[in-house]
Amino acid sequence: MAIRILSDRKLVVLGASLLSATTILMFGIHAAETRPPLSSVQHDNASVSGVVPEQATHAKYTGNPNSSQEAGTPTAPAVQPSDGRTAGNHPEAAVQQGKPGPAKATKQVALTFDDGPDTKYTPQVLDILKQYEAKATFFVVGRQVVKHPDVLKRIHEEGHSIGNHSWDHANLTKLSSNQIQKEITSTDEAIEKIIGASTPLVRAPYGAVTASIKRNLTSAGHQLVEWTVDTKDWSGTASADMVELVRKRTKDGGIILMHSFGGKNGNLDNTVEALPLMIEALKQDGYAFVTVPELGVKKE
Repeated sequence: MAIRILSDRKLVVLGASLLSATTILMFGIHAAETRPPLSSVQHDNASVSGVVPEQATHAKYTGNPNSSQEAGTPTAPAVQPSDGRTAGNHPEAAVQQGKPGPAKATKQVALTFDDGPDTKYTPQVLDILKQYEAKATFFVVGRQVVKHPDVLKRIHEEGHSIGNHSWDHANLTKLSSNQIQKEITSTDEAIEKIIGASTPLVRAPYGAVTASIKRNLTSAGHQLVEWTVDTKDWSGTASADMVELVRKRTKDGGIILMHSFGGKNGNLDNTVEALPLMIEALKQDGYAFVTVPELGVKKE
């Protein structure tokens, strides 16, 4: 009987041991089923090593059609200006969203306007230059100066340079030396009478000069100024084409030719329309706007 009891006890112990082992095995299987997938662990390890799997770089649909957030990763809201404007017309917001702002001005360009002054287009040009804090050089015609002295005075008072463009826009190559001298001298006197000083700058109408004319002007103390980019605004060139031309051809130290009076059939609306776009584009390209006398003079 004692042996029988002992055997029963062993059976009980053995049965308890088997039950415990089965419980442990089932618990382990359950834990394995609830453990994170191996791929997630691999993603984490890959991220640590600097290699992000393709799946980790794409947003997952969360079921909310209004949500643009990647699952588990909060996304910063798009920059929205407090005044209600969109980033497309708000430069500061555009910069914050990764769009490049104007480049630091490391180059110079001189905007020049011929044939004025007048009371229609010259004031509009001056308004735009003032708005953008850009300086320019105006090559004026003597007969226009005496007609519109107040406009010439405004050009001077707003910090722009003034150049001599002859008395009546004559082709100097078709004139005698005395006639050329009269064209230049009469215009100098008209300018000095209004702003208190004459100008050493001279631009020949049509850019037409000979070696002899150059020598005579230089010996008389004048500086002959030509240009490097002709916008052809006088011919009615479309404003968009003018901007593209200027952006393509302008180099550091360049001189851009435009007009503030005249134009095809007396119309320079294209110039007025193109000017602000041109200034913005050149600023974007790293240009600072200076007068002709300031070209080459680097400012701190």
